[in-house]
Amino acid sequence: MRAPYPLIHVDTHEEERALSIVRRLAAEDDRRAGFWSPVDGFKGDEGSADIESALERVSRADDGSVIVFRGGHHLFESPLARRRLRELASDFSDTGTTLVFLSPMRIDAPELQKEMARLSMPLPGREVLRRECEESLEGIDDEARQQIDLEQMVSGALGLTQREARRAYRRVCQQLTEALSNNALYDPEEGILDEKRRMIGASETLEFHPLDYGLDDVGGLEVLKQWLDERRRAFSDDARNFGLPMPKGLLLIGVQGCGKSLTAKAVARHWNLPLMRLDLGSVFDGQRAPEQALRSAIETSEAIAPCVVWVDEIEKGFAGEADGRSQRVLGSLLTWQQEKTEPVFLVATANDVQSLPPELLRKGRFDEIFFIDLPERHERESILNIHLNQRGRTVPERVSEDLAAKMEYFSGAEIEQVVVSAMYTAFADGRDVSEQDLEYAVQQTVPLYRTYEEQIKSLREWAHGRARSASHERELLDYFD
Repeated sequence: MRAPYPLIHVDTHEEERALSIVRRLAAEDDRRAGFWSPVDGFKGDEGSADIESALERVSRADDGSVIVFRGGHHLFESPLARRRLRELASDFSDTGTTLVFLSPMRIDAPELQKEMARLSMPLPGREVLRRECEESLEGIDDEARQQIDLEQMVSGALGLTQREARRAYRRVCQQLTEALSNNALYDPEEGILDEKRRMIGASETLEFHPLDYGLDDVGGLEVLKQWLDERRRAFSDDARNFGLPMPKGLLLIGVQGCGKSLTAKAVARHWNLPLMRLDLGSVFDGQRAPEQALRSAIETSEAIAPCVVWVDEIEKGFAGEADGRSQRVLGSLLTWQQEKTEPVFLVATANDVQSLPPELLRKGRFDEIFFIDLPERHERESILNIHLNQRGRTVPERVSEDLAAKMEYFSGAEIEQVVVSAMYTAFADGRDVSEQDLEYAVQQTVPLYRTYEEQIKSLREWAHGRARSASHERELLDYFD
């Protein structure tokens, strides 16, 4: 505004907060501020809601004022309006007048590219959220206020807009008051997290995932588990003081059904961090431009940080795009991975390694690339026991060893289906599951390996020397047979 840039586009959903900032900045420089909307134009000026009339009035501004267009992105659909703005930009550079457009929508005006500054307003930080929380607490009594940890409430609201945080705080205060009046238990910190899950759950590209699975629910993969254990405190101040950089992320490639997605979800619980899933399909197919959608997702994850962001089957997000969108989004993602300073750990999974862009595999993008193969015998036994225990069942060690030997080439997902199928058989007969049910289910299951043996061997060959094995060296299976 002081430069002065004649045209500024502020990409934000928080119009109220942006207006407050513009008013404050204009007042600091003793500049007059005017505000226009397509509903009522300039208040007090009849007929100014029409864009031609609005631009005509704006053209007469010669006092270095700041004029804010609320939701003015549709102005740029008119070639005449774009030409008028280009001519005004030249005049405003001399008079010091600034037009500010507040809109979360992309503005496509190539002829104004050199005249318009594009800014993305970050989500509110702790200071703004603390002020909102304190104002919300003024409406409750002392007994309820004593139940609330202010800093925990502020931390819980990170990643929300100012208005979303205000609504969440007020709802939590209301629920806490009702719980106390009914002598019921209520956890305000959990309440604010529930509100955040609900609000961010409505996002096009990001969704909260519950921390349902830990590393104890993942069979085998000892090398990968050790790697994660060593980095459990990687985001702490102690790690920074020790001289360690923050970890960037992890790429898990391998055979379908062998636990890549499960491991990605287990990382967050093992590290006790929030888990967000980034849907690349929604990035490309949503209402916003892909680059905008990705930037919004990145801003939200950085506001919530430290956290884990999970991208499932990342290769599918960058396949088959001929219009260049995928390359632009990939470039934005790779730049963020390389340059990010916030503690956001990216966990990506991939099945079809041949479809992965080579830039994604370059050193420095991820801390490590792990290859997850079909489980070996002791891993199959561990996976079998995990799925049985999750369903309240156990079998003698002799039985699990025998079944593991018979399930050679089975993936973790196929072992789970063996357990489920055996339980269906037993349930239909009105009895508990038996060893015979499990053996029969094994006999009836045709593993994916039988159908895609060549592809799996090709994947192993690619991974040899390019990726680190998630398990200890295999003993029974030759990679290059």
